[in-house]
Amino acid sequence: MQKKHVILISICLILILSGVVILPKIKKQNNTHYKEPSYINGEFNLNLIKTINKDKKENYLISPYSIEIALSMIKEGAKGNTLKEIEKVIDSRDINDAIIKDKISVANAAFIKSKYQKYISDKYYKILKDKYHSEILYDDFKTPKVINDWVNKKTNGMIEKILDNVDENFILGLANALAIDVEWNIGFDCNETKAETFTKADGKSLKAEMMHKTFNNEEYQYLKDQNATGIIIPYKKYNKDTGEEDYDNGQNLEFIGILPNDDVYSYINNLTESELESLLSSSKNASSDYEIELSLPRFKYDYEVNNLKQVLMELGIKDAFSEESADFTGIMPNDNGNNLYIGTAIHKTHIDLNEKGTKAAAVTFFGLYTSGLHMPKDNVKIAFNKPFVYMIRDQKTKEILFFGTVYEPNEWSGTTCSKES
Repeated sequence: MQKKHVILISICLILILSGVVILPKIKKQNNTHYKEPSYINGEFNLNLIKTINKDKKENYLISPYSIEIALSMIKEGAKGNTLKEIEKVIDSRDINDAIIKDKISVANAAFIKSKYQKYISDKYYKILKDKYHSEILYDDFKTPKVINDWVNKKTNGMIEKILDNVDENFILGLANALAIDVEWNIGFDCNETKAETFTKADGKSLKAEMMHKTFNNEEYQYLKDQNATGIIIPYKKYNKDTGEEDYDNGQNLEFIGILPNDDVYSYINNLTESELESLLSSSKNASSDYEIELSLPRFKYDYEVNNLKQVLMELGIKDAFSEESADFTGIMPNDNGNNLYIGTAIHKTHIDLNEKGTKAAAVTFFGLYTSGLHMPKDNVKIAFNKPFVYMIRDQKTKEILFFGTVYEPNEWSGTTCSKES
């Protein structure tokens, strides 16, 4: 079994800690703009986030969406107790068609060792192609070049590789890649980016690259409950087919920054799905009477989930990783003595959030082996000058594409105007 330190970054978005300042000028009012979200696999998202968070006090980013899609492809070939365990963790669902030309890409692939091609179930081939639109790639896989080249291409170069080598018992690899390259609906002026103090979880401070913007448009929303304060910032709307801006009929993502009153680590561990929904439902729109003065740090980093196998086992998926108990006969019958089990589980992510917008990518890879808110204006200042949480989600479906924490944003090194995004 290949041993690999992994970080998942996608989300998945589905979630990070950074430094932001929101200064809303509020006119108290009832808000009906926000609609109750219809979460897809919300319990899975939160359980995954909590399990990964429990031993992390650092920048991290995962994509619940990417992990879920890769697991769904695995589930299609599982049977018996292996299938039951996976079904307890993720629900059956249709694949969300989130692709927007040049802006949001979702890709799936199956990497099959050539000499085992004839043993793979025709039914499983059909499911991968018809339901998941998967590419099917064959190779002898003596090296991971074919896999890594696919990952690099599908993440627009943000994640260069997923494997360092390929185990000799490798038969089949299943991968999901998610990449976004979207601009803020209203961008930040790099001339307003300043060096400001960001206090880290250990009490130490650094000078962060803090961006600034004042919003008075109702598309921008302020969040607040007894435990946290936050903001929802929309990205531009794009035409699905052309990738051009399309304000009337386009689709878009949104950034959600959450600043806990206390520390991020405890906030995430104690967060419930209903509490998260309640916070997001508390939104008040920015307007001419309700401005939001935002300070948000730039941040850019890579992440690898180095214990994805252990995370999924803790969530209840155990047999799939057992050489003796795994049942993937829906992929390949074991009458030839080659019982499949998951031997490699890797999740990598990348994010770059700056004045222009956000670029992010995630890859999930499973390797299968043989026998594995007009009155006097009150000013409410929210300074994300300590660790915080963020999400990037589909505005329409409310599906979390990326979820992360920012414990340490970019350190100030002079004006950002001349820096390449």
